[in-house]
Amino acid sequence: MKFLRKIRLGSLLGLTAVWMLLWGRPSWGTFFLGLFVAATVLAVFPMPRAASRIRIRPLALLWLVGNFLRELTIASVHVAWLAVRPAPLRPGRIAVVHLHDDDDFRRTVVAELTSLVPGSVVMDLDPVRSELLVHFIDHTDDERLAREVAHIHRREREVARAFGAPAPEGCGGAHDTWTREVQ
Repeated sequence: MKFLRKIRLGSLLGLTAVWMLLWGRPSWGTFFLGLFVAATVLAVFPMPRAASRIRIRPLALLWLVGNFLRELTIASVHVAWLAVRPAPLRPGRIAVVHLHDDDDFRRTVVAELTSLVPGSVVMDLDPVRSELLVHFIDHTDDERLAREVAHIHRREREVARAFGAPAPEGCGGAHDTWTREVQ
């Protein structure tokens, strides 16, 4: 019975829900069998506790998702225009963007959200130096590149607020610039 104390309720219910979704027909038998399988998996393969505690703030998360969807729409229209316009595509730029947050989970979320927006691709996330190596399509002038970096830092603040942390120190100030450009 000692192993039952180690099983976390959220993980147990989450795995049970996945089990029921995989079977496709919810029933009491599927639920109890899923509960048994989930408890067995959690007892045989215990997961370590996460290094950082994640607190979700629903309103801030809703704000983050809304802003992400807005940026996604604008960037999709922009990339679509680049594909059909008669002018040739200008060269992209690669920049190293310093992140101010020290939490691995939040940095990963920032990197994923940045990479999901069309026109930008995160090539590397350096956890030691807390830097993103980002390629931006069709950004030839410094002003547009600075705007993209400011978007990343704004997203970093929004992710921090959505997942229960204060805005990172130094993020979003007057010195929001990229660390260096990679040639």
